[in-house]
Amino acid sequence: MAREPLRAAHRFIVFAGLALAVACLYWGREVLIPIALAVLISFALSPLVSGLQRTGMRRGVAVAAVVTVALLAALGLGWAVLRQVTTFADDLPRYRQTITRKINEIQRVGTAGTLSKVQDTAEDVLKQLDKPGNGAQRPVPVVLSESPLWRIPSLVSALITGFMVLVLVIFMLVQQRELIARVIRLFGYERMAATTRLLQEAGVRISGYLLMQGTVNACFGLGVGVGLFLIGLPFALALGCLAAVLRFLPYVGPWLAALLPVAISLAVFDGWTRPLMIMGLFAVTELAVAFVIEPLVYGRRAGVSAIALLVAAAFWTWLWGPIGLALATPLTVCLVVVSRAVAGLEFIEVLMSDDPPVQPSLTFYQRVLAGDAAEATAVVAETARASSLEAAFDAVVAPALARARRDMETDQLSRDEYHRILDLVRGLIADVPAPEPAPAVTLPPHTRTAVMGCALRDEADALGLAMLNRLLEPLGGEMPIVTGSGLVGEALAEVEAARPTVACVGAIGSGGRRRMRHLVKRLRQSESATFIMTARWGAGPARGIRVELAATGADETAASLTEARAGILRRLHQERPS
Repeated sequence: MAREPLRAAHRFIVFAGLALAVACLYWGREVLIPIALAVLISFALSPLVSGLQRTGMRRGVAVAAVVTVALLAALGLGWAVLRQVTTFADDLPRYRQTITRKINEIQRVGTAGTLSKVQDTAEDVLKQLDKPGNGAQRPVPVVLSESPLWRIPSLVSALITGFMVLVLVIFMLVQQRELIARVIRLFGYERMAATTRLLQEAGVRISGYLLMQGTVNACFGLGVGVGLFLIGLPFALALGCLAAVLRFLPYVGPWLAALLPVAISLAVFDGWTRPLMIMGLFAVTELAVAFVIEPLVYGRRAGVSAIALLVAAAFWTWLWGPIGLALATPLTVCLVVVSRAVAGLEFIEVLMSDDPPVQPSLTFYQRVLAGDAAEATAVVAETARASSLEAAFDAVVAPALARARRDMETDQLSRDEYHRILDLVRGLIADVPAPEPAPAVTLPPHTRTAVMGCALRDEADALGLAMLNRLLEPLGGEMPIVTGSGLVGEALAEVEAARPTVACVGAIGSGGRRRMRHLVKRLRQSESATFIMTARWGAGPARGIRVELAATGADETAASLTEARAGILRRLHQERPS
């Protein structure tokens, strides 16, 4: 109980630290945005610098060469795009007639509808406002023309930011080794291995993401540019580059990139055919890139779930504006990687990582608790398709049954809830589809009952045997099950009446060791010719289970349904009549 206040204080400190960090990110965005841009550009260029170093070039010379080529390429592409944009602005008055014709067509479509009513109402209101009233003087609007000199501060600020980013990139690339040493010193030398692994993972993920995303976006921009050129739209180069850049914005970028070409086509071309062709071009290109090129290029994912990327895009846009939207994915990747190594931030990885949040057995148990039979069946069926039905029973259903019994014994579940869960699982065991066809091997014929199951305690153990029976059904076997809720003598009487070749004493989870040893001993005394198998499912590591089961004195033990089925088949084939 004394630890609860400490845990609450720890949670408060973590929350307060996150709130302070968000506030600092917002207030310091003028300084932090150039640093973030420089860090990401350094991640993108670092593999190129390392490649030149491996050829024998000194690091300073390699950095100078890579930065110079990248800067010249960016300036050249920017100049070409700016020239096309300027040409379009100069030619815009020529397209005034086409734009006016398009507007008139839209107005004619809405002449008899809601648009005309709104237009008539607006005209009436304007006429009433134009009437002179009681000698009142109408105010004269004053229009102030904006001087081009007012734009100088924003232009100077942009140039200073760009120069700062360039300088930071050069120093980060040149002093990369010193920066890594400082980060290791910051985290502490006793955590050098974890910090080194963290930095390597962050570098690989972010550099790989930027390289692959840049390749994919370049393909998208190339396809759009070529398509626009073939359609006949002017300024195809600038629009293709704009499409490639905007696609860095997650999810919304391609469709934002389509707005400007469609708007230009409405101004340039008569009719509606080519604007519709441009919309189709963007749709087809995006589908081809998303479903063909991206699966081929991406060797590994960014490590962040899709929902987390959407939330991160909204968060960074609110925090830093459009630049934050463009940097949302790499910044979120950095955050997820750092959260794995910093104590107290593990919840960020749980919420945002693309790793499965919980084990399938826990997901199945949660669905069963909620009474959602369809979703619970889907979890088992998905695991069965990925491996096999017995693996699904072993890895999903059996651990969930063991957890349900443990929750009932600790009063987290009432008996009514517990029995409702067992009823739901009983129907699921019978209805879940088996992905694999029936195997060719079958059980040999026997003159007496081949296999009989003895549940150790309650209905949960009987459900474990029911899963084993389901696995034996395709082989041509059927296993009667003796419930374990009564006395040991009652179970012995049913086994003596059936005289099975194999008697399987099965249990879900742990517990009942004394009862299992007693039951095996009584079976050995009354049915010496019966092969006795003891089995536990969903009880944890198999090694410890086998040691425990071996102490019962049974002929064979099984720590999984797969082992139990294999042991039964092996024994029945040995007992095959001649």
